[in-house]
Amino acid sequence: MYSNKILFCVFISIFKLYNGNTQIDVDTKQRIEQIDRYLLDLTKEKKYSGGLLIIKDGTTLIKKGYGYADRENHIPFSSNTLASIGSITKAFTAAAILKLVEQRKLNLEDPLIKFFPDIPHDKSNITIHQLLTHSGGFHEFLKKDGGDYEKIVKNEFLLRAFSEPLSFDPGKKAIYTNVGMSILAIIIEQVSNLDYEQYLKINLFDKNGIKSIGYRYPIQKMDSIAIGYQNGVRWGTHQTHFDQAGGGPYWNLKGNGGLEASLNDMEKWINGITSERILTKASVDKMFTAQVKEDNLEGEYYFGYGCNISKSQRNTKMIGNGGSNGIYYARIIRLPEEGLVFYMVTNESSINTNMVLPNVTQLFFNGKIDQDAIAIKPKFESEQSKKIYDMLKVNDQIDLGVELNKAGIQVDDDMVLLGVGQALMEERKFKSAYVLYHYYTHAFPNIVVAWNDFGDVLLNLSNKEEAIRCYRNALKVRPGNPRAAEALKKLGQ
Repeated sequence: MYSNKILFCVFISIFKLYNGNTQIDVDTKQRIEQIDRYLLDLTKEKKYSGGLLIIKDGTTLIKKGYGYADRENHIPFSSNTLASIGSITKAFTAAAILKLVEQRKLNLEDPLIKFFPDIPHDKSNITIHQLLTHSGGFHEFLKKDGGDYEKIVKNEFLLRAFSEPLSFDPGKKAIYTNVGMSILAIIIEQVSNLDYEQYLKINLFDKNGIKSIGYRYPIQKMDSIAIGYQNGVRWGTHQTHFDQAGGGPYWNLKGNGGLEASLNDMEKWINGITSERILTKASVDKMFTAQVKEDNLEGEYYFGYGCNISKSQRNTKMIGNGGSNGIYYARIIRLPEEGLVFYMVTNESSINTNMVLPNVTQLFFNGKIDQDAIAIKPKFESEQSKKIYDMLKVNDQIDLGVELNKAGIQVDDDMVLLGVGQALMEERKFKSAYVLYHYYTHAFPNIVVAWNDFGDVLLNLSNKEEAIRCYRNALKVRPGNPRAAEALKKLGQ
């Protein structure tokens, strides 16, 4: 389970560089053909795989898959291929809440105590609106979070979420949270007497011809699901990980991430929202209104309901939804004043949506790529991440713990370190990455991705014995972890 905050900032900083005219040029068809050629070349040169959807005023300009959904079996990525949409799931949770409001089954200002009578006092007056806008005070993840596949049932999730101290006083600021969105999904189940997915299907999907959006577990006969790849290595699917966990989806993921969708169904979803068939105009307006400014971000970025809202370089309204688990990457960008929607999903971490979609949009608006997003260095929304990255960039021989103490930096959120570590790995700065992950695995010994990443770093530094130790530690943290198991198998262990 990866943070969408870093992904949003990397993408948005590039997207806002575009300088095309507000009106779409008459050579739109030529631009689409240019985009298609670019992605075909990227497929050959860098093994790009995924799907692209561009809609203009309700008309689909392109809807196409590229590369393989399953490389080993040579199954192409098509418009019917299902792939994880990550935290775009939050938009579906927000839509379900707004549908319940339309059905007069709840109000946006309802406090949590209405649904959970035994909730602690400090959380009792947090409202639905605050959960939707990440301003309720919940942390991004539960403490000692076991990841997307931890077998945590509803009551246990609520007990842990309600027993932990809040990150800040409700309503005082807005900081991205997965926990709050999962609580909303639990409220959806409680109010509707339906499972979260059932409520989506009956109230949002069926009447609009949407057939397959869901967690797709257990897998249905007709499901064609994209295999995830991490830097070229087969990672598997959510479903294989659910199987290893003994079932799913569980509540670290449910409602906040992990839904799977095809280009065909996303086309219907996008148009259904735009045309106000899925929700009323009043609900859509609320969803896409800038409600609360997002804290700790440079510039004017706001939370709507299940989305981020900002301005494009052309000074038009930009509505974003996106997310990733570090394997699959997906993003929707709506430009309502320009009648445009871009959606891309990928199933390979090394050449992903956040690197490719900015280039696609530059081609669409400008007819050329002025700044190649694939080559741009990472940007971090967290000041701590920036400082740590800069420390390691200057000196790859430091004791990071000592330097952090000297600088008065206390890292409470492991995602601060994860973003820096993965940026360093992508830049192949493995000595700096070694320093980062040596500190990371000591400071947060129960984060499985840190041990796996550390193992990869050590292999790149030709330290096989220590890499094996890291992968074994990853298996101790999460038995059956496929990434560690596959690495150990390749190493003859």
